[in-house]
Amino acid sequence: MKFLLPTFIIFIYTLLVSALPTKEGSDPKAAKKYLVSDLPGLHDNITPDDSIPLMFAGQLEIYPESNTHYFFWKFSDSNQETITNRTIFWLNGGPGCSSMDGALLETGPFRINSQQQVISNNGSWHKSGDIIYVDQPAGTGFSYSDTYITDLDQVANYFLKFMEAYYELFPQEINNEIYFAGESYAGQYIPYIANAILQRNKKLHEGEQKYDLRGVLIGNGWVSPNEQSLSYLPFFKDHGLIDIHHPKWATLLAKHEQCQKIVNKIDSTFDDGTVHYYEVSSSTCEAILTDLLEYTQDTANDKNQQCINMYDYTLRDSYPSCGMNWPNELVNVGPFLRQEKVMHQLNLINLKKWNECNGKVGRTFQARHSIPSVHLLPELAKEIPVMLFNGANDIICNSQGVLSYLQKLQWNGETGFINKDNQISWVYDNKEVGYMLWERNISFINIYNSSHMVPYDLPDVSRALIDLITGEYDEKDVDGKKSFVTYPLGSRKENDESKNPVESPSQTIDPIISSSSSSVESSLSSSSASATDSDSTSSKFTRLIQLAVILVIFWGVYVLYASYKSRPSSIIKKPTNNTSNITRSSTGKKKNVQWADQLNQFEDDERNQESNQGIIAKAIGKITGSKDTRGRYAPVHRENDNEYIDDIELGEGISDPNVDEFIIGSDDDDEEEQPRSDPATHKSVS
Repeated sequence: MKFLLPTFIIFIYTLLVSALPTKEGSDPKAAKKYLVSDLPGLHDNITPDDSIPLMFAGQLEIYPESNTHYFFWKFSDSNQETITNRTIFWLNGGPGCSSMDGALLETGPFRINSQQQVISNNGSWHKSGDIIYVDQPAGTGFSYSDTYITDLDQVANYFLKFMEAYYELFPQEINNEIYFAGESYAGQYIPYIANAILQRNKKLHEGEQKYDLRGVLIGNGWVSPNEQSLSYLPFFKDHGLIDIHHPKWATLLAKHEQCQKIVNKIDSTFDDGTVHYYEVSSSTCEAILTDLLEYTQDTANDKNQQCINMYDYTLRDSYPSCGMNWPNELVNVGPFLRQEKVMHQLNLINLKKWNECNGKVGRTFQARHSIPSVHLLPELAKEIPVMLFNGANDIICNSQGVLSYLQKLQWNGETGFINKDNQISWVYDNKEVGYMLWERNISFINIYNSSHMVPYDLPDVSRALIDLITGEYDEKDVDGKKSFVTYPLGSRKENDESKNPVESPSQTIDPIISSSSSSVESSLSSSSASATDSDSTSSKFTRLIQLAVILVIFWGVYVLYASYKSRPSSIIKKPTNNTSNITRSSTGKKKNVQWADQLNQFEDDERNQESNQGIIAKAIGKITGSKDTRGRYAPVHRENDNEYIDDIELGEGISDPNVDEFIIGSDDDDEEEQPRSDPATHKSVS
């Protein structure tokens, strides 16, 4: 009987724990294959142990027929007190630039030091929700495929396939609130992916579950290319970088006028639903920035200080780099990710050399059959908040250009921001950090003292963007100005009188929407209220179960102790070698409590279920010569796959006025290009 008691206790504990929701999903054996338990510097530089995030990473197979795998790296807060039912997908741009820029230079929990070790980033977004960085399209970063995609519709379809694979791995998260965030050319990716999710939700097949998309955040986004290019000359003039007396002013003005004619033509056909070549080709307008950077060189200055940094006009770089060597810490990221031990720690199947940007992906991805994403914003704004934030110092995707296309755009019954002069001040940690315009489910936020990569410059401030889009802010009068006030993590005062503005009934759920969109407010309010009630009930139930488990364990320990104390000393055996070993091991290095418990859970499940594999084996062979009906592809050349270039996104080819789009300049430019169809001539071009 005395031996049945501990067995009974363990049984009850297991039964109760199995009823608890786990953030990692219901298949710990499958998830264990992607667990990241160590990185260079992780246990030495990230202290205390409970600040180490729970991490999963690896290359998920999404299309076996084309050997297409997307790499992801997921971070969750290991502090159980801050768990949120929120998932954030982060994408960088390019096209062809890795989202590891976001993970290790911007919104992730780590930065990389000169010793290629991880150190803490105190402004990490994973404190506000699970955040997943995805290298896409295929060929970007650690992702790989036998084929490259060419258009934005394909980007959306591929990402939906990735989400299917992701939620098979983490099924418990499928009910989470979903946000998409990213920057630069992700301003094209994100609206297309968000639109595809909303369309999917309207025509679910049997067995499919709705994705709870709650909003998108686009930083310094490349959304309306030609319209945004028109802002370059005014930006340079307004910031004192050039004046009308410059010897090249007339030349620049003539090119500006050529671009204006193209934009006028785009405006005249904006709503006809047709993909026009003059809109998807932006070489004429983009050449303005190329010329401005050349004409404003300061040849009398030091070689490394002769060109204006196109990502932060307050900085200088060598010519023709003009910002390509920025940010400085980028030199640490590449060597870190190229370490073989790091590749293994990130669970890579294919030990592919990491490069920040892949020139082959950029050249192949021309988006000639996809209208620019600016066309999608009005439809998105009918259903979800759209937040467009900008670093004030950026040139290439500057605030003036964003405001220009927004003021022409019609959404939710009006054109542009009606009260453009009625700016709202954004206050963070008692400092004014920017201003915003906020109407009808679209917001524009201009953030002071920041560049093309806002989270790189202001990580803490950038994390508070999540608070803005989720309604976790206070509306106050600060120095006579209407202000939205956000706080450092965990320090917001819970004062009902100072909570969100009562501008509309759904303000706490959807802060961007205004009273003019009552139908949208109603649906969001209902959905959010239901989710809130469910979360509250689940939280109370979870606490009761946890309390019951603790009481049962304490009672069991007490009974065991009492029974052993009452035994005759002659029947108590001496510890065996195995027992001694176990005792000694328990005094070893301290581990993060949550991580260690979950790792043990995974290991136990693997021993008990060794005969049942949780994941289908990855495809090893490659299918060649097959035709895929999902869209146009260009086959990948494998001869020189490692010949890439590390470039910051969207600056590709900036020094060459003949380069179409901002495709990435690369060391493999002399390689044979892949055939692709030119919509203007319907001929194959190289």
